[in-house]
Amino acid sequence: MKLGISSLVLELRGITEYNIPANALLFNVKDDDSRISDLIYTFHFLDKLPQLDLFWKLKYQRPNLLVFAAGKREARIIGVGDNSIPYAEYEEVDDRNINVYFFKAIQAELQIDTIFLSCLSLERHLAERGCYILHCAFLVYKGQAILFSGPSGIGKSTHADLWCKNISNCHIVNGDRCLICLNKDGTYEACGWPICGSSEICFKEHYPLKAIVFMEQSVINHVVEESLMSYYKRLTAQITINHWNVEATGKALDWMLKLVQTIKITTYACNMNSDAPVILHDYLFAE
Repeated sequence: MKLGISSLVLELRGITEYNIPANALLFNVKDDDSRISDLIYTFHFLDKLPQLDLFWKLKYQRPNLLVFAAGKREARIIGVGDNSIPYAEYEEVDDRNINVYFFKAIQAELQIDTIFLSCLSLERHLAERGCYILHCAFLVYKGQAILFSGPSGIGKSTHADLWCKNISNCHIVNGDRCLICLNKDGTYEACGWPICGSSEICFKEHYPLKAIVFMEQSVINHVVEESLMSYYKRLTAQITINHWNVEATGKALDWMLKLVQTIKITTYACNMNSDAPVILHDYLFAE
């Protein structure tokens, strides 16, 4: 089986469609098997996870994740929450082949989006292609992507839904995540992502990126102009970055700096009334 995430083609071996979440199956490229696989993941379901060889050196640690490095290769031991018992082990064999060892007793849990995607470590490989995951509601208006970002509970999905109810030519691609990719021509593209949180809205679509809007709550609807440095800091809080990798972190920060200098970014303080999208719409699409 092959999955296509933006331009990245993943070949999955040792696993069936039954084990793959429904949202991930949307990204199946079975109708185009001629595409060359960029990464090949081989799944192994075991009663006990193997121990890593001694040449792997610990680089990062938190209760649910251990990250190891051997040259440019990476390995991970993955758990859930503060659970000290891991459920999977990710190990790069070379720059194309990856072994995933999964605890057989909970094989059915692979159908959970976050558990399945954690086994692939996709943010690492996508970053090498100029693509980063943003925590946001991904709205499309007249064929262009508008991303509503900010901390959890601020009203991103609610505001996106208001656009769909009160402004024509809108639909939501993902209620919780978006993959932003820098194209070779210097433009940016917003792409669907196989995890959508509690929104349950997930589509495999991609559109030119029009704007990123950071949401705030307010009684009165109004646009708040901030400095580029302020938007840069806001982005660092909402984009997935592997901070344990110094080189990759530097590239991510450079990527974000270019993004804030290229794409229209603003802050919108608003209520959740039906007319809330109007002021923002007029601001984003002023002649």
